[in-house]
Parts: sequence; C-alpha cells; structure tokens
Amino acid sequence: MSIDLGSLYASSRWRLTDLLETIDHSVADVPCPATPGWRVHDVVAHLRGVTEDVRTGNLDGVATDPWTAAQVERHRGDSLATLLDDWAVDAVPFEEFLSGPQGQGGARAVLDAHAHEVDILAAIGVRHPLPQEFGEWVMPLVLGGLLDGSAAAGLEPVRVFTDEGDVIGPDDGVVSLRVSRFELFRGVTGRRSPDQVAAWDWGGADPMPYIAHFFVLGPRQDDLVE
Repeated sequence: MSIDLGSLYASSRWRLTDLLETIDHSVADVPCPATPGWRVHDVVAHLRGVTEDVRTGNLDGVATDPWTAAQVERHRGDSLATLLDDWAVDAVPFEEFLSGPQGQGGARAVLDAHAHEVDILAAIGVRHPLPQEFGEWVMPLVLGGLLDGSAAAGLEPVRVFTDEGDVIGPDDGVVSLRVSRFELFRGVTGRRSPDQVAAWDWGGADPMPYIAHFFVLGPRQDDLVE
C-alpha cells in the first residue's frame, strides 16, 4: 500500500513526546525490559541520535549495536526534555525525506520508532493497540521473511490472520497462523521468545520449522509479557 512514511514517523514521535512531556521526568530512569540494559532515557537518546546521525551523515555501521550504543553514550548527560526538543528539530527534515520520493528507503526507521514507542509504553505500564494506519502498513512488510523464507525452505504455505482482519499470505495456505497485530509486531521485532511465538494459534501445525524464518531482528531468549 502507498503511505506517507514521514507522517507515520511523525505521529509516533508526537505521541511519545506528548506522553513524556506530561508525566514525571523520573520516568527517564525506568528500565525498558524490551531493550535489556537500556532505560527510558536511553531509548529516547537512541531515537534522537538516529535523526542526528542522518543529519550529520554518520551512517557507518548504521543500525548495528555499536552505532546505537554510541548514540546512547553521546547523550547520556542530556535531560529528557533536551532529548525531545533536539529530536524534534532534527526530525523535521528527516520526516520530509521520508515523505518524499526516496522515502521508502527509510522504512526501517519508521518501524524502529514504533517498536521503541511500544518499548517505552510497556516499561511504564501503558498498552494500546498498534495505530491503525501503521498496522495496515507494517503487517505485510514484516511478514515477508516468514512467507518467503518458509516457501524457500519447502515448507507448507502459511497464511496469517490477524485479530484486526488482515489476511496475509497465499490463498492456498495450508498452515494458518492467527494472532493480534500487537503480538505479531512485538514478535517479529524481537520482543518475544521462540517459545512465546510457538504458543500462538498455528492451527495445529508444528510451528518450529516456521520460527526459523519468523524474526526480523532476532528472538529474545527469555519470555517477555506485556
């Protein structure tokens, strides 16, 4: 589907900013279980650091652990308010890029922002469904690995049904996976363990051969319940 990625990214940033500006800033020190070793402050420092690195052209090792760790360390001494203000400044040209003809090249940043938005919400005890527009866009995107990988491995075709009404996969899918958008998104982005994904409704099929092709960012080793 055709969608304005800049608008998607901005919506996530605005929601997160509005929340963090209206609650006690001691929340900055709350650990984020979905991102082991990071606090809320560190997650925001990473999000702010992404737009900063895009602006300065610091893209060597983009999306690797050392690249993101450097963002967190660089802004360790900044207040949460400063991080949010500076993120807003650098985000404007970045969002304009995402809205432009080359914007699809930044799709991973949109996915990353929404994943970390949920990381922070879960850390402070808030849960809400994935935003409708984002959910419609991201489901086919993140399921490509499962569908293509399992087909290439010679597995029976799989068709995914979300609680929100998405139907993704071949019409002749033999294996039916039924799960909510929220759990599916959290799973493929590495916020669920293989055991948790295996416990979803796979229509009686053995899920283990499919799990090898499921995770976009790699699985957790321990269960995470949100």
